[in-house]
Amino acid sequence: MAPSRHNPSQDAPDVLGLILAAGHSRRFGSDKRLAALGGQTLLAATTARLAPHVSSIVVMLRHGEHAKAFGLPEETHILQAPSSPIGMGTSLAAAVSALLASSDSRHQRCEALALMLGDMPAVRAETLQALAEQARHDMIVRPYHQGRAGHPVIFGRAYWPALTELEGDEGARELLRRYPSHVVMLDVNDPGILTDIDTPDDLPSLQ
Repeated sequence: MAPSRHNPSQDAPDVLGLILAAGHSRRFGSDKRLAALGGQTLLAATTARLAPHVSSIVVMLRHGEHAKAFGLPEETHILQAPSSPIGMGTSLAAAVSALLASSDSRHQRCEALALMLGDMPAVRAETLQALAEQARHDMIVRPYHQGRAGHPVIFGRAYWPALTELEGDEGARELLRRYPSHVVMLDVNDPGILTDIDTPDDLPSLQ
């Protein structure tokens, strides 16, 4: 597992984990965030997988939702998406705007953000650790497996203001296209970076 460029050092910055979980699971047929996985909800399993590899973690839920309903620890920092329906880009922009405005010292000291979706509990621990070690204030780190890009993606704080300008449902793809020379492509032997849950039939592969 080696990056295509950019050598990590021992002084990697604090990384904040941001899990987007404000979608509506239309293809799943019910709220997939509540789907059972190893005695946890799918969202709780994803959060638990990322948490050891970041210095703090934030979960964006739909407007009016709370951590307890999803089996998340009570101390989980929750951001609530706007009440009107929004796409992933708009959701991400709202989350990062809130983090930039936060007075929480845990958020202020982070120099990078690990963006993860709420239905990806299969990413391997060694992948998450390798990504965190590559994090830098002025770099974007994107994992690849067999030529395909996955999650989480690490955004240095220098790019957070640009994330607040995203709109619609495209997510951060436009930002990645805008700064290709600042993207570290981390090749990993981990199909989990590509494994999300779209239908109930996808769940057995994770059990």
